[in-house]
Amino acid sequence: MNPDWSKPGIHHGVAFEDYLALRAVSAHGLMQIERSPAHYRTSIETPHAPSAAQALGTLTHLCVLEPEEYRQRVRVAPAVDRRTKAGKETFAAFEAEVTAIPDAMIATAEQDTKARAMRESVMAQPFARALLADGAAEVTLLWDQDGTFCKARPDWLCSGHEVIVDLKTAADASEQAFAKACGNYRYHLQAAWYQDAVMRVGLGDRVFVFIAVEPEPPYAAGLYQIDDQALRVGRIRYERALETYRECVATNDWPGYAREIRTIELPKWAL
Repeated sequence: MNPDWSKPGIHHGVAFEDYLALRAVSAHGLMQIERSPAHYRTSIETPHAPSAAQALGTLTHLCVLEPEEYRQRVRVAPAVDRRTKAGKETFAAFEAEVTAIPDAMIATAEQDTKARAMRESVMAQPFARALLADGAAEVTLLWDQDGTFCKARPDWLCSGHEVIVDLKTAADASEQAFAKACGNYRYHLQAAWYQDAVMRVGLGDRVFVFIAVEPEPPYAAGLYQIDDQALRVGRIRYERALETYRECVATNDWPGYAREIRTIELPKWAL
């Protein structure tokens, strides 16, 4: 790992693998802490392979935010029967081509079609097009927060606007459905974390905007902000999780769920 970028500040061009390997607290890590410190510790020590949805999300981010990188790095795997001689030869030639490309990424034809269609849908939105016209993707932000080393990697930092953009692939990107997703997936915690991150590295107060796009036709896209009340709640939640993290580090104790017997209530729909 290059020590020049592992210090507090704003860093461009950091490989995603290096960012993940850096032992610093992130918004995703704090969400794991909220579930339990044991889940956080496991996610750090034994990261899981990306799901199909996550793989498509990664390709879509690259296609939408860094289209030139997408053209250079992504290669579509040929749809061949690798049990046949011809299929084996075709795929071997494809693998040789991929090997020669630095940081190459392999996509299926379906993934490539979806990623390109989602980019077209996003760029058809005038406000999205304006926000993504000038800025930088995947900038690494590092800072010390009351003795705890922290990190964030916004999808897009605008240059011409005081805005942080986060691109989400959503099964339903309508306003009502995405509001529900924000609650389910704690996007308000993420938004508060990123807003505070840019403040702490000297980029000032910025608005946090989600671009949500669907991975199925018509690949509809919408732009959303979380209201101030939700951001306040998100900030309270991440600060509480950060304090739990500090306690776990101090005691070297990473518990799972509650160690005492608790009484639970059934959800209303079950009664």
